[in-house]
Amino acid sequence: MNPEERRLLERSLKLAEENNEILKKMRAQARRQTIYGFIRLVIILLPFVLGYFLLEPYFDQARENYNGVRNLFNSLPR
Repeated sequence: MNPEERRLLERSLKLAEENNEILKKMRAQARRQTIYGFIRLVIILLPFVLGYFLLEPYFDQARENYNGVRNLFNSLPR
């Protein structure tokens, strides 16, 4: 192997190693983005779910009051 071929081979090896490092960083970043996206989704949806379960008794009571008032108006003579 002449010196020119050896130099090109070493350069190719160096570029391949750099490329591998870049790809590892990209894979790690994609993994972090997936995890952060899931966490963000949980943070956005959690208040709605908790709000529904915590406020459900009040909604039920309001619905009962509404139905009571509606029945009262329906029972009035026209």
